[in-house]
Amino acid sequence: MDRSTSYDAESQTRWRLDGDGWSLRCPDGSEVPLTRAERLVIERLLLTPGRLVTRDALADALADPSFDSHRLDSLVYRLRRKVADGCGTHLPLEAIHGEGYMLDTMR
Repeated sequence: MDRSTSYDAESQTRWRLDGDGWSLRCPDGSEVPLTRAERLVIERLLLTPGRLVTRDALADALADPSFDSHRLDSLVYRLRRKVADGCGTHLPLEAIHGEGYMLDTMR
């Protein structure tokens, strides 16, 4: 298998932002449009795939002085529903109770 074929196969199995960052590309190639806040959270989670990102780090990514942890929970809830509706699969975003979230981009 040549390098380009290997890359193409890998790109079909990963969650990632599209070229301009305003859509989340699902493993099947479909895309879900993102709001500004969703984009910032997904961008931060994608920096360390498969690793815990603390609630504070996600709040910093949102750069909102009026941040409320319930707002983050609501944003994640809406994002999960949006991805399930748009891609027909669940977003592999795991909540780590009291700590933060982890995104497994290979699932």
